[in-house]
Amino acid sequence: MILQRKFVRSRGYIAPLCNLIPSKYFVLKIRKLMKNILIILLITCLFTSCKSLVTDIDIPYQDRLVIQCFISPQDTLLEVSVTQTAPVIGTVLDGAERYPNILNANVVLSDGQKSVTIPYKTLQLPSSYDADGEYIFTARSRYFLSAKNLPIIAGKIYTLKVSAPGFESVEGSCLIPTKIVAEKDISYVQTMVTGTAGRGGGGATITYPSIEVRFKDIIGEESFYSVGQFFYQKGTYLDATGAKKLRVNWTTKYEYIADKGQENTTIVAQAFDLRSYNNFNSFGGGGNNGGQGQQGGNNQQNNVAVTVTDHYNEIYVANTDRAYYLYNTAIDKIRKANGNPFAEPVLTYTNIKNGLGVMAGYNQSKIVIKVN
Repeated sequence: MILQRKFVRSRGYIAPLCNLIPSKYFVLKIRKLMKNILIILLITCLFTSCKSLVTDIDIPYQDRLVIQCFISPQDTLLEVSVTQTAPVIGTVLDGAERYPNILNANVVLSDGQKSVTIPYKTLQLPSSYDADGEYIFTARSRYFLSAKNLPIIAGKIYTLKVSAPGFESVEGSCLIPTKIVAEKDISYVQTMVTGTAGRGGGGATITYPSIEVRFKDIIGEESFYSVGQFFYQKGTYLDATGAKKLRVNWTTKYEYIADKGQENTTIVAQAFDLRSYNNFNSFGGGGNNGGQGQQGGNNQQNNVAVTVTDHYNEIYVANTDRAYYLYNTAIDKIRKANGNPFAEPVLTYTNIKNGLGVMAGYNQSKIVIKVN
């Protein structure tokens, strides 16, 4: 083997490169010395970390506005939620106090031609039914405005701008889907299922209805859907004066579906099982936990027999934009984790510039069926 002699310039003279290569013995000595230094440094770091723990972590944090707004041509009331971000370290509050409403925001919704300012209000809105079948109204504070002031029209782009003292102004836009799943393209299959009563499955064996919703995918475009089902019952009982009263119980189910992989087909939603927590044969006094506090169809509070007359299910199929789907599927995953510390972290979708949250649109159809 012939060693080619190359030359390098160093300190003003030319030396053969082969003369600058250290010997094998010298390289081994250097490696051993470096290894010893690394071991010493590692031991020093370990003892130092045991001696003192870092208790103050300075993470840059800036309050930002959090927006939630969903609009559709079926709206009668425009509603915008404006809150703020909350840090995950330091003092963490619970409930509504952790995400307080921003009361002094300027909320403006525009369709490109007309703009309206949405004021902050506290409204009494129906949340459920009472024992007589009348709405129970609950106070809710948001930014509210009648949709008559700015009707939501399919095919239009709407922009929401929000500003508030102490926060950077934020903005979000959405396009209202033009196509809609026609009522005639929504169907259902009802079956009777035998299983155990109660959410945990530890009760008696009962038979209850299960409703499966089917609908035709919108042809020729990528589509996202929200399927909502609202089950309720009607019945009568005799009170102390002998008058007949009407009672209604509700339970709900939502599902979010993308048509990827099932384009131009009939899409099948997950079955809606009406278990005993909404007792199919009687009424309870526990709202969505119907059946609690009573046995055999008797109202324990009034000590009268209740006769169930009808069962209904409202089915909504909404064609949504991508933002609506991505945001709600993320929230759904977080909700299903139910505080499980081993659940995988979920990144919540946002399309709000300079802030967090979502501005999204949908266009929906509704059918009402009688449950046997």
